[in-house]
Amino acid sequence: MGIKENLKAVKKEISTEEQFLEGMIKGERFFKRNKRYIIGILVVLVIGSVGYTVQMMMEAKRLKQSNDAYMLLLKDPNDAEALSVLQQKNEKLYTLYELQNAVAKNDKEILARLANNADVIVSSIATYQLSQLGQDISPKGELFAGMVALQEGYALLKENKISEAKVKFANIEQNSPLKQVAQNLEHYQGLKK
Repeated sequence: MGIKENLKAVKKEISTEEQFLEGMIKGERFFKRNKRYIIGILVVLVIGSVGYTVQMMMEAKRLKQSNDAYMLLLKDPNDAEALSVLQQKNEKLYTLYELQNAVAKNDKEILARLANNADVIVSSIATYQLSQLGQDISPKGELFAGMVALQEGYALLKENKISEAKVKFANIEQNSPLKQVAQNLEHYQGLKK
């Protein structure tokens, strides 16, 4: 019985080795048949990863340069070189810097230009600021709709036009943080005690 079991074990081991060699031969044939495609895919992957890494490094450098220019402008707003770098490297940050300065200086000319900006937030802020400076412009968009309704309602309360003020306060959305302020003004009718 020992010899029969040994023969079975040897046959099993030889069968496993045959399967291993057979798999190796099939793999080698597959590689030889598709060598061009495999190498091509590897080359494309390497070139793609190198290109992506270079692009990310260039983007990080551009952002660092624009942030450095912005920091210089915060320290010295008259730095023309930093302003030029910021405008070239990061146009959105330049627009926000321009908006910040226009609001701080109440510069109606720059605010009027920024009111036509493609960015909805910049446009809304510039339009709202122009309306606060007494321009005949009504703020547009949803961003400041609640604030405008609150201000108009408060002005009507000052004129003792309570029913008209309530209509303005009703225009403020329920989920707006200004709704509670409007309700308080409506309740106390803008009066100080």
